[in-house]
Amino acid sequence: MEATFTLSILVNNSFGVLTRISGLFSKRGFNIESLTANPVEGTQQAHILLTSYGDEVTKEQIVKQLEKLHDVESVELVLN
Repeated sequence: MEATFTLSILVNNSFGVLTRISGLFSKRGFNIESLTANPVEGTQQAHILLTSYGDEVTKEQIVKQLEKLHDVESVELVLN
């Protein structure tokens, strides 16, 4: 059963990182419901909150693919 889930993603705040994340979703046919990105004060990192939907397999696949991206420091699933 498909359900909405939210991911908390910590990334290096560098050129193109948001494009690579959204491209990952686009290439795999996943939809982004909402996206918020903010710089982390005093660091060279940014925090991204991303909401999407899918079943458990889709959710696991998205997390694994995000963790493979070079500029992604951590990915956490936020309980809804």
